[in-house]
Amino acid sequence: MTKLMLLGLLQQKDLTGYEIKQYLNLSHAESWAGIKTGSIYYALKAMEEKKLVTVQSVENVGNRSRTIYSITEKGKKFLKKELEDTLSKVDLNFPNSLYTSLTFLGELPYKKAIKAINTHINKLEKELENWKADENLKEKAQSKPLPGYMKALFKNGYKHIKANIEFLKEIRELLPKESFEVHLPPLSKIKKGEINNES
Repeated sequence: MTKLMLLGLLQQKDLTGYEIKQYLNLSHAESWAGIKTGSIYYALKAMEEKKLVTVQSVENVGNRSRTIYSITEKGKKFLKKELEDTLSKVDLNFPNSLYTSLTFLGELPYKKAIKAINTHINKLEKELENWKADENLKEKAQSKPLPGYMKALFKNGYKHIKANIEFLKEIRELLPKESFEVHLPPLSKIKKGEINNES
């Protein structure tokens, strides 16, 4: 995803690694795109070696130098192919660590489980506030209304966060009512084909 993001930005205009980092920080790409801003320079170097980007120029500013990158023709073709492939791919984006933890929730004492769930809900509620603030910041930075597709992106983000909040509240309500035991079917049934793994 890092490669796709960097090429997408460089398709808009030539940028330094620092400028790319600023754009990613502005949009909080670490939270929604899983891009670590610390990996930008390594990714740019790797893409330069693969001839997807090139160094447009190096400017000396005081004691520092600014390396300005631009996308190559090969990079533009790669970006289009990557966009098409990524848009065609199904990404259900389940909260894997949450689902795994909830599978074995019965192993935690009740009070600790409730405390952990409440902490998670509080963090998600703060994240929801951040999303709203980010949308406002993005609009102010552009000094014009956000385009429809960007509003749809933010709206979808809200829905995902809200869905996880509601899901955790439901689990919290079920916690005192259910045992949350793990139910493993007998392996003998799986071997005999009584349980179809694909159904």
